[in-house]
Amino acid sequence: MSERFVYLLLGSRGGDRSTVVSDLVDFGLDSSNESQVFISEDDAAQWDSGLPIRHALCQQKRYLWKGADEGVIVEASSETVFVVADGISDPADFIDAFFNWLQGSDYALGRIITIADCNRIKQERKLLQWYDCCIHFSDVVLLSNRSGVSNKWIDEFQDRYLKEYYPCLFVLVKKGRLPNPSLVLEPEARRISKLFDEADEYVFLDDEDEEDVDEENEPAAGDPSKDPFLAKLGNGRRIRTLPDIRNLIVLEDDTLAGD
Repeated sequence: MSERFVYLLLGSRGGDRSTVVSDLVDFGLDSSNESQVFISEDDAAQWDSGLPIRHALCQQKRYLWKGADEGVIVEASSETVFVVADGISDPADFIDAFFNWLQGSDYALGRIITIADCNRIKQERKLLQWYDCCIHFSDVVLLSNRSGVSNKWIDEFQDRYLKEYYPCLFVLVKKGRLPNPSLVLEPEARRISKLFDEADEYVFLDDEDEEDVDEENEPAAGDPSKDPFLAKLGNGRRIRTLPDIRNLIVLEDDTLAGD
């Protein structure tokens, strides 16, 4: 049996998400590939206004997101699965819950993809902190909704991460379309986070070497408590808090028509 892949898509509500996901499924998957796309119940109303998925073997399903404590519950069964994170939730909470779900599934992680709403980020600079978390975990960043955004701004946005040696790919989206959807779905890890890496990839030569390792600098492979965006204080709150973007995004139908 061939390996089955799940893709996690991050990004704030809006930004042509449904159009981009449709492009990934319709043109990134083989015609014989059975797939499922899971979106949250809260995103569904805006999602339905976007471009429909036309792939004959794709099922669009919904899940109920109640937060990190309740977890991500998706009944995946297809060859390829796309889980679209709730568009106004804390991405650290969602990543944490998705990580736990993945451990109990029989899927391999294909890639984590962020769909960046460039126009919205330009208007609301506080969204940068929220997207910093998304991109920390991402293999690919799709620069979407670029209408009215200068090339200079796009370059500066990318440089924010490239100067820190982020290995993820940055891809320009034009009117919801990708230049090479199958390349975006290539299951190659390019994320700076080590959370989803296999812990046993990191071995030490002998016990003496292991004792000399600075625990704070050990790879965070498979350990959410060592990831800078997921680590928590003793009271259970995350060390690195993110803005609540429900206060930054206007949730009106006419504003979200491009979702």
